[in-house]
Amino acid sequence: MNSKNALIAVVVILALALIGSLIWGSSKNSEAKELQQDNTEVNEALDAMTSLRDQLAREVDSLAGEYDLLASENVELNGQLAGSRDELSNAQAALSRAKRNAAAEINDLRAQIEELQAVRGELQNSIGALETENADLRQQMGILESDLATSRQQNEELTTMATSMEGEIQKLTYENFKATAFQISPEVKRGNATSKSSRARRVAISFDLANVPAEYQGLRPIYLVITDEKGTPIPRTDYITTTVNVNGQPQDLMAVEAREENIGATQRLEFAHELENKLDAGYYRVSVFTDIGVLGSSNFRLR
Repeated sequence: MNSKNALIAVVVILALALIGSLIWGSSKNSEAKELQQDNTEVNEALDAMTSLRDQLAREVDSLAGEYDLLASENVELNGQLAGSRDELSNAQAALSRAKRNAAAEINDLRAQIEELQAVRGELQNSIGALETENADLRQQMGILESDLATSRQQNEELTTMATSMEGEIQKLTYENFKATAFQISPEVKRGNATSKSSRARRVAISFDLANVPAEYQGLRPIYLVITDEKGTPIPRTDYITTTVNVNGQPQDLMAVEAREENIGATQRLEFAHELENKLDAGYYRVSVFTDIGVLGSSNFRLR
């Protein structure tokens, strides 16, 4: 309101100054008529100034109201500005923290990605190795299945041979006079054992004759017969052919080895037969005979 009073005071001073100037001017005129006319003009001017003063007073009141409103808005805006600055500061601080955290997380993620890529590489290598191993296992499985089928067939053939061998053993003249503890070893030329048919050059055979009754001791022939799984004698240029008595029935033999032995109560006999030809892979049977029948049999296999 001080500005309003100051404005009114200025208007009054201006009016007084104008009046003074008019009075001073009128004092210079000597004629009353002119003074009257000037007085009239002054009054008119005073009326106009009064009207102007009142208008200015109204405008000052309006401006004062607008000033108060703007001042209030200014205070409010200053408060909002301070709050906005605080929020901006907090937001900037939060953004800085977020950037630091994001950088740390990015570095951690990069490390995890590198680790996962390394693990993936190892897994791919392992998968490749497993695929190769599985292929080898499938191939081996096929071989094993083939070998299993062959083994089943060979087992059947071996069972047939064993049954036949048991039948012949039952033909022994006396139960207590038999060959036991057979040891059969296919060998290469230097005497080392082998199971490969392509390398076997001879067959070393040993067995026991134990608890021989006294009436069967003394000089007796021992015959060695080697046959394949079908009962066919192995190849030889000159077989030792003879006939033995088995339970009162004659039985022809095609032996590969034969010699006279002075049989005692207990002994271990050994034979070594040199092969004239390579034998095929398969099962073979060694049978030992004397003049009174078969003493015993055993099987061996060449691969």
